[in-house]
Amino acid sequence: MTVTSLGFLNVVLGLVYNGVAVMAALDMRRNWRTMGFSHASAAWIAMASTCGAHHLVHGVHILGEGRAGGAFDLAAVLVGFPAGVIWFLLRLEAFFGGRGDRFVSGTPGWVATIPFASGIYLGVMLAIVAGASGISLAALPSALPNLLLVLVYSTIGFYLVRTQLANRKPLGGWSVSGIALAVIFPTCALMHGAYAYYVTTGRYAADAHGFVVDWLAVPAGIYFVWVVQALYRGTFRDWNSTGRAVPGAGVSGTPAGTPAEVPAAV
Repeated sequence: MTVTSLGFLNVVLGLVYNGVAVMAALDMRRNWRTMGFSHASAAWIAMASTCGAHHLVHGVHILGEGRAGGAFDLAAVLVGFPAGVIWFLLRLEAFFGGRGDRFVSGTPGWVATIPFASGIYLGVMLAIVAGASGISLAALPSALPNLLLVLVYSTIGFYLVRTQLANRKPLGGWSVSGIALAVIFPTCALMHGAYAYYVTTGRYAADAHGFVVDWLAVPAGIYFVWVVQALYRGTFRDWNSTGRAVPGAGVSGTPAGTPAEVPAAV
């Protein structure tokens, strides 16, 4: 059951993230002549496509080739899956001219529990790794790209969480799209951490497809971090980026609530 569920969820996430990349590419193509090149769009295309490819390759190995998916991996995917689907549906809505976000006034209970649930979740994950045995240092080179992606996605998650907290007081509420992204990237970091863990313990055999995809994802993620920081610091302006979220209104042509430090997805 664990194996089938993990394989299915990875395939769905792979399709979702590749869908985001396609929408970003179509949007950049549509606006290229009038607005020029967009680093924000390019960053989304690079990161979403490599992230999607990782999940597709992993899912195919599980469902079609008998890779024994682990419970640690499944737990990481289960937490990030709802946020990923919600965010994708909001992006899809925005792509077709809809709002692309929802504003939540105040701090409802489900939002207030996120920090506590995240702390418990992270603690359990770290306890599992700390109590593990059979980790092979010889397998570290195969796990290296995933370990680097843990750092990259954690950095992006930090910026996202910081932005949501900064927007909370002046707006008097939360962006559902922003919250979803703030959940997605830390859980992506944990997914890659789980993958690296299983590679070093020998549960996941190193494969050429995944190895190449994950190494491509590293510069894609670093590029995304660079774009986020550049937009935040005002190093350059990009037509596919957002300003501060305003309840009920879009910013710079994008749906309300998109995090200020993050390129608009589509």
